[in-house]
Amino acid sequence: MKITRAMVIEPGAAGRRKLKEGLEKVGLEVSALAEWEEGAGLAQVVVLGPSVERAAQVARTVRKQLPQALVLSAREDSSKAGFADGVLPLPVSPKDLKVRLPELVKLRTLARGTPARKARAAPAFAPVRVSGSGLLDPLTQFYVFEHFKDFVFVEVKRSRRHGLPLALALVAFDRMPVEVDRELREQLHGGLALAVRRSLRDTDYPVQYSVDRALLLLPHTDLAGAHTVARRVCERVARSSLTYDDQVLRPTVSVGLAALAPGREVSFSELVRQAQRSLESAQTSGGNRVEMLAETPGLEFEGT
Repeated sequence: MKITRAMVIEPGAAGRRKLKEGLEKVGLEVSALAEWEEGAGLAQVVVLGPSVERAAQVARTVRKQLPQALVLSAREDSSKAGFADGVLPLPVSPKDLKVRLPELVKLRTLARGTPARKARAAPAFAPVRVSGSGLLDPLTQFYVFEHFKDFVFVEVKRSRRHGLPLALALVAFDRMPVEVDRELREQLHGGLALAVRRSLRDTDYPVQYSVDRALLLLPHTDLAGAHTVARRVCERVARSSLTYDDQVLRPTVSVGLAALAPGREVSFSELVRQAQRSLESAQTSGGNRVEMLAETPGLEFEGT
């Protein structure tokens, strides 16, 4: 779907004008409203400004009248907006938005095409299951790498081309005191999924890279930002416990980081190899830690 028309909903006149100008720089025809009005017109993208009250309710109303529209929440911070299809970081970067809009539409289409069953609130290490067509891992609901790898490759190329920071994180459980069978693996990965999703921003992507490793793709994120996300994941997992075979287990994870600094010509496979070495170093150093191995002079980071 080619995107040509957008709508801005923002009560503040100054904010409404800035949003409109940012979207117009992408080449979109933009209408701007102080509040949603029934029959306001057609749009393929609807942006809800940061001053919109009861934004979740407005988003539901928009979807009823414009079911095919992409709904974005414009925000100055990196907080999540569960009612929207994505977050539009402020101030608007037209160069970045021009690339991101088609990707957001594609991801929204994939997500709507593979609906998950609604689940009741679960304890930290309860198994999480999802129905679908193979796009999502049945234990974590993360994207399956085989189906998502083209998007990952494009994201890395885009970051190199535009000089944008990008980071990868490889996450794996540390060695357990018991043999990990299917039942225990389901509980572990269900709990990891909750810890990861509570730590990521809407602009990050969790991917099931292999049977025992999750890959977190963190666009627009430098090494320090990636470390903050990874540390949150470690801490959330470490605070949890589960009972298995009459034992109380306290699982931990280690995380290996790799970062693409602006100006560096590094491929996705090279980033993964660096993250794998960092992960192995974290695990051999005792686990429950985050590490980034320096590969270029001046790039140093301590594990925690």
